[in-house]
Order: sequence, then structure tokens, then C-alpha cells
Amino acid sequence: MADNDDLDAYLEALPDKLTERLSDVLRVQAFRLSDAQREALRALEASPESGALEASCTVAQGDNDLEYLVQAGGDMTTKEVREGSGEPYDYALGFEFGTSRQPARPFFYNTYEAMRDDMQQAIDDAVSEVLND
Repeated sequence: MADNDDLDAYLEALPDKLTERLSDVLRVQAFRLSDAQREALRALEASPESGALEASCTVAQGDNDLEYLVQAGGDMTTKEVREGSGEPYDYALGFEFGTSRQPARPFFYNTYEAMRDDMQQAIDDAVSEVLND
């Protein structure tokens, strides 16, 4: 009977242990990614927009303990296309994907792609650590 009690206690504690450990790992990986994206921007040709764009690279807490949002652009990089036109344009998109006047200078998605396997490995290692503890 004691073996069943031990198993029940282990299984009951498992979700909290996983959430706690994974939240830490996900937060660290999100900040690593955001830092790498800022570094990618620094490596690009300098322009007046790149300072605000670099500053806009942030990590935000999501709706739960296991959600972190790595983001760039937004209010810091959005302005009107033409004076008084009322059409906002986030030039972070122009950097990432290019425009009719400038080539793409990707910094966001390609950095994620380059780091994805390492980030996934860190997550997998954290899960294994909790399960084997």
C-alpha cells in the first residue's frame, strides 16, 4: 500500500513541479532569445530607427506561468506613414521583411530559427530533470 501512496504523492506533486521548473526555463530562454535579437539588430547597418527598435525588443509575461512573449516593435516603432494620414506603420516590420524602398534586414524570426533547437533542448532537459527527480 505504501508504494501506491508514494506514487499518488509523486503524481499529485508533478504538475506543480513541472510548472515551476518550466516557468524558470522558459523565462530564461525567452530573455536569451530577446538578447540575441537585440544583438542581431546591433550587427545590422545602423539607421535612426534601429535604436528604438532595439529598445523595443522585450519579453512580456503571458496569460499563465508557462507563457512568455518575445516581441519587438509596437508603440516605440510605430508612426504615421504620412503626416496627417492616420495610417500607422510599425517600421519593425519594414526591418524584418523589407519595403519597396529598403531590403529586408531580418533580426527576429531568423534569430529564433537559429536558436530553436537549443531552446527546445533546454526545455526537454528541464522536463527530464523533474521527471527523474
